[in-house]
Amino acid sequence: MVKIPYCDSNGILTAEVILKNQSNVFLLDQTNYNRYKQGQSFNYYGGYYKQNPVRITVKGTKRWYLIVENSACSYRFI
Repeated sequence: MVKIPYCDSNGILTAEVILKNQSNVFLLDQTNYNRYKQGQSFNYYGGYYKQNPVRITVKGTKRWYLIVENSACSYRFI
């Protein structure tokens, strides 16, 4: 089972990702992460990236999940 990284935010959170190759990168809240896992349509922050680094910033006091599709990567939450 793949371990999905997440971070609890107290206001503003930035995910910084370094991709090995172009990829979809999404930050999802709990509701949209559940929809993503079930194969349903979902809302996200992010998109398709071809260049590094990828930085996605979100606002909200909640848990955010980082999804990187089809690419190895390194990441950190700021």
